[in-house]
Amino acid sequence: MKTSRCTSAMRVAMPLAAAGCVLLGGCRGDRTSQAPREFFPDMDKQARWNPQADTPFYENGSSARVPDPNAVAFGRANFDPVAFGNEGWARSFMQQRQDLLGENDAVYRGKVGDEYLDYIPVPVTLERIRRGQEQFNVFCSACHGYQGDGKGEVAVQFIAPPANLHADLYTDPVQRTARDGYIFEVIRNGVRNMPGYAHSVGVQDAWNIVMYVRALQKSHAASLDGVPQEQLDAMMRTRPLPVEAPAPVGDQGANQGGGAQGGGQ
Repeated sequence: MKTSRCTSAMRVAMPLAAAGCVLLGGCRGDRTSQAPREFFPDMDKQARWNPQADTPFYENGSSARVPDPNAVAFGRANFDPVAFGNEGWARSFMQQRQDLLGENDAVYRGKVGDEYLDYIPVPVTLERIRRGQEQFNVFCSACHGYQGDGKGEVAVQFIAPPANLHADLYTDPVQRTARDGYIFEVIRNGVRNMPGYAHSVGVQDAWNIVMYVRALQKSHAASLDGVPQEQLDAMMRTRPLPVEAPAPVGDQGANQGGGAQGGGQ
């Protein structure tokens, strides 16, 4: 009985399904004068202004907005390097052009094949180290601290503490993670909980930061005994004078009180 009922139901359902498919197929390509369905009307019909239109919304009555004076332009442009290469505004473009023309694995990836470089592949200069310090303070110090010890202001909120760059993991030459090429790649592409900064830190600046990290590590492990006497004397002359601590408030009050009582007697 059950088998015969199922068979009868299928005989009725199959023609109905076939008819539905025919009807749906016949609707394909049909035109209609009705408006399309809107699932997100607020996105389909967003408020906007025509260019250079008047509006009472802003105080000056103009819909055109003047960029904030602190806005930083971001984009790419084509220019003639021969005609404009010496212009100040073209410096970043010329650097990008130089980097692109000189592209190689060692400079761009910190690797030769699959092996990280042991040493920085670009000239190390005092100017570049200072530039690396500037970029480190901007992008790295919030987590790794200004001293590179992993004790930045943001780090106290992290579940996983940022790396201490003075640890053996980043100073022992035997360690793979202590190679200059590895640190460069981490700056650019990130690792584990650390995001990559390739969108903000260029290739040359990444190497500059590596230079400054090495300077931090050397200074952290050094002592005054290793500083030449001439430089040590210059440091002592330019260091700030110690600030004397103010007297405790309680002592001041006691002295003032004692003087007043003495005057009264």
